[in-house]
Amino acid sequence: MRMKIGDRLIGDDCPCFIVAEAGANHDGDFTKAGQLIKAVADIGADAIKFQHYTAEKLVSKEAKRYWLVRGDEGGHQFDPSRYKESQIETFAKIDGIPREKDIELMRLANERNIVLFSTPFDFESVDHLDALGIPMFKIASGDLTYRQFVEYIARKGKPVILSTGAANLAEIKEAAQVVRKTGNGQLILLHCTLAYPTPLEHANLLMMRHLQLEFPEALVGLSDHTPGIIASVVGAMLGAAMIEKHFTNTPGPAVGEDKVGESPDHDIGLGVGKFAEMIFRVRDDEANGLSVRLGIPFAAAASCVRNGEHFRLLGKGEKTVDSAVEMKARLQARRSVVAALPLKRGAVLTEETIKTHLTVKRPGTGIPPYEIGLLSGRIVKNDIPADAVLQWDDVL
Repeated sequence: MRMKIGDRLIGDDCPCFIVAEAGANHDGDFTKAGQLIKAVADIGADAIKFQHYTAEKLVSKEAKRYWLVRGDEGGHQFDPSRYKESQIETFAKIDGIPREKDIELMRLANERNIVLFSTPFDFESVDHLDALGIPMFKIASGDLTYRQFVEYIARKGKPVILSTGAANLAEIKEAAQVVRKTGNGQLILLHCTLAYPTPLEHANLLMMRHLQLEFPEALVGLSDHTPGIIASVVGAMLGAAMIEKHFTNTPGPAVGEDKVGESPDHDIGLGVGKFAEMIFRVRDDEANGLSVRLGIPFAAAASCVRNGEHFRLLGKGEKTVDSAVEMKARLQARRSVVAALPLKRGAVLTEETIKTHLTVKRPGTGIPPYEIGLLSGRIVKNDIPADAVLQWDDVL
């Protein structure tokens, strides 16, 4: 199977498509965003990806930070209960690039033959990006169960990249089915362990093979959150059609005297030198036939890794939620039904009330987005303030 992304082909016997995930490492600064594009072009990546969101549409006040910022106490990076900072305090600082400037960033990327696309986090951002002419959409792991959103993106008719972090196989199948039902057959599944950073021993790279067998109609790649470059290099050798790796031209730490920006992605992003080294090693392996996509049988590639120093990267290849590192992130990165406006005790939730008074935001600790329709006809038990996550106990 092949897809065309811009002027590049991806899939089958094509080279691995390498995406520099810049995220919000522009820190809300247009000039920095342009510098990131230029840096990515200079090191030879295929694409750069940003993120489009508005903080108040993405997270409620109840959403806790679930990523490690260097300087935290060791061992607590996956326990948001230890953090005082909410997600909205972070995101509100870095969503500031004016949307009208995006066309200039697209032009800059086109001039340098770099594919530019983004991960949207709300419907308005989807429409904005589609109007800009981006060639594909990325859906974050946390939104995999936000079925209404997945469907809305798939209906744009462009390739859909879906990260599968913290999801079980049944959830991935449901999301893939949502895409297929729209008639969009352009699906790229990225194996991902949803932990920032992901310990190397939890990379579970054999899961890419499992996903390919389960979803033969899709392309499969890797969204890599591990430190360093080895997991991405090995992932490409094992047949990843796409590698997505966080990139920054001002790498962390993101706290203390050496603070470089507000984005949490600075800490886990590779700097220019390391990203260039990763690309070189992937391309060198491909040139020498050390890639499942370009010659080596999968069994031989897996055996090579299994017998080498990086055997722990392979994992078991089973798609389950990694309770050791993903469970907290699963709760905080996913979404729930949230009160957009205050709800009074005794109010009946009609279809109109659901449209006007409810929304969907992080965290995923309440009623899941795909069950919002089940609230129709329910009665609110107690006063609910705006921005509160709804639980089934809140209604009759």
